[in-house]
Amino acid sequence: MGIITLKDRQRHRIHPDLNQMQLNSQLPFIKGNWYFVDPEDGDNDETGRDMDKAVADLQTAYGKCTTGNGDGIVLMSSGVSGSTTSSYLDTPITWSKWGITVVGICAGGMMGQRARVTTVKRTTGALTTLAFPTATTITDSASGFITAGFEVGNCISIDSTSNLNDGVAIITTLTAGTMTCAASTFTPEAAVAAGATTITTYMPRMIYLTGSNNSFHNILFGNEDANVLSLGAIEISGNRNVFSGCQIYGAVNATPAASASAFDLRMNSAGENTFYGCTIGGQTVPKAAANGCISFVNGNGQNHWIDCTILSQSITAGHGAIKSESNTACGGVEIFKRCSFINWKANGASALTSAFIGTAFPSGYILMDSCSLFGWAAWDSVGGNNIIYVANSDATATGAGGIATTV
Repeated sequence: MGIITLKDRQRHRIHPDLNQMQLNSQLPFIKGNWYFVDPEDGDNDETGRDMDKAVADLQTAYGKCTTGNGDGIVLMSSGVSGSTTSSYLDTPITWSKWGITVVGICAGGMMGQRARVTTVKRTTGALTTLAFPTATTITDSASGFITAGFEVGNCISIDSTSNLNDGVAIITTLTAGTMTCAASTFTPEAAVAAGATTITTYMPRMIYLTGSNNSFHNILFGNEDANVLSLGAIEISGNRNVFSGCQIYGAVNATPAASASAFDLRMNSAGENTFYGCTIGGQTVPKAAANGCISFVNGNGQNHWIDCTILSQSITAGHGAIKSESNTACGGVEIFKRCSFINWKANGASALTSAFIGTAFPSGYILMDSCSLFGWAAWDSVGGNNIIYVANSDATATGAGGIATTV
């Protein structure tokens, strides 16, 4: 029996079985349908509408949801290993739908949740059978693209012996022997000229959340890919979304973590989103560049972080907790309440220069209400930006009106 909605019960007088009653007691009430993801035993050819008909990954479950229907996704886990608790992505999800509730069934906590969404790499390996017949196509005379796991929508990185067509592209159509790519201008080249060529997927971000009124609970999002362009976990352009009890961790590999463009969470024209009891970042991999855990891009405002931990490991003086990418990064107030900002390094704390880095935004502010700072010498010492205001916090020295200044 599938998940029974209130509408079903009213229309058909159907009662859920005992297993469904037990699971539903742990799930929030929704208007629409629940879809189940079981990374260990799920099958993407199933309907996803019942625990024993679960699909295998979050992307498939998302595809089954209807925007505005009030649907939900349950990400189940078992054991503690990544293989039994992780939903793997090889293609970024553009989450444009709205009104979806996503719940991880695990012990919960603020970090290291065992209901996980992470990355998997697809690769051809180094082949001499790959050629570039046109400006937009790649062919494989061995017809191995589908066997290697490539799919439409994959972001791909190309590395050839000749270096003539090295670069990145996005797959738009695919057969066993031909890839058609967008964002590509290949120079026609035969396989014999290209030499050994390797094509691998990469993840510029795992989820691009453009939709609104979605919620995510008890899930770890971790971009573990090693490509230098696999920069972050989640980018948000939507409004009024909620994350609770989640860890959002980008660039969980030394190669992308050394890029100034790396991030854990990126806010891009996002407003009125809320984060409860979340961890943004982590301390597993050192961030060896002037990047930030939370990056603001353009036109953000009225987002809230409540009881969250902003966490990193770095000995790079220019690394920050919050990075502004432009002078239009914020047009309102970003509010942090009872949050801990922690930069850690082995054998003790490293007092980096400033929690806030980047470009000042003249029309917006960041409020730290009852927050703590550890591992940075100041909240904001970047050119006297006067961006961060501190209230009820054990802050480093502050100026008049609560404006955070250097020690």
